[in-house]
Amino acid sequence: MNKKLLRNVIAGSYALALHIIIVFLLLVNFDSVPTRVAVPRTIDIVQATMVDEQYILDGIAQRQEQLEEKARLEKEVLDHKKEKLQIQQQKRKDAIEHEKKRIDKQKREANAKLKAIEKNKKAAELKKKKKENDEKKRANAAKKLKAEKEKKVAEKKKKVAEEKRRKQAEEKAKKAEAHQLLQDGLVTEMREKEAHRISGVVNKHIGMIGQRIRRYWIEPANATQGMECILRVILLSNGDVKKVSIVKSSGNANFDRSASSAVYKAAPWPHPGDPKVAAMFKDFKFVFRPQ
Repeated sequence: MNKKLLRNVIAGSYALALHIIIVFLLLVNFDSVPTRVAVPRTIDIVQATMVDEQYILDGIAQRQEQLEEKARLEKEVLDHKKEKLQIQQQKRKDAIEHEKKRIDKQKREANAKLKAIEKNKKAAELKKKKKENDEKKRANAAKKLKAEKEKKVAEKKKKVAEEKRRKQAEEKAKKAEAHQLLQDGLVTEMREKEAHRISGVVNKHIGMIGQRIRRYWIEPANATQGMECILRVILLSNGDVKKVSIVKSSGNANFDRSASSAVYKAAPWPHPGDPKVAAMFKDFKFVFRPQ
């Protein structure tokens, strides 16, 4: 529309310029006419020129008015269309804004519903979990109570059994102690008898050994009444003397040496027939008193 109006204005401008050029040419021709031309003829030409020019000017003015009216009408149409277009654009803009608000509202409502659903879901899950925990606690409590009861019953049974075993063990221990006391008494009695017997045999054998050693003892010149020494004697299985050592000296070295020499000379010693007595004479202490 604007381009068309512009073309019309340009065309009108070209027409006006053309008419102005024609008028100018006519005026120039009029000025160049020779002076010899008759006056009436000149007046006619001028008049005709002026009439043509006025006609042209009127035509141009009319054309200009037409063009301006057309341009005004076109402008009004254009403004109307522009206003209508602006109204349509505003309506579309308002519609888009309304639709956007509606969509945003729907989104908010959907988000709110989603949050409510999520909240209800979480609440349901928490409720379910709480219920499961409560049931689990009740089950554990019942299980614990049952276990405690069973434990108490088991402990009671255990105590009864332990008490029974304790009494049985005490009775058995008492019987065993009584039996052991009896056996110990018998053993002690037998040991005492055996020890008394062995002691008698040992004393008798020591007496025999002492007599045998004194027969081989050579009394030293400086020996005095009441001298004695303790000798450790180790015998071989055949009665020979393996070693003699002084455990306690008499205070007289000659006396001690004479006693050791007599022990060696008295070998082989008489061997006791009793094994227990013989075992006591493998390694023993002997008190040498020559009187």
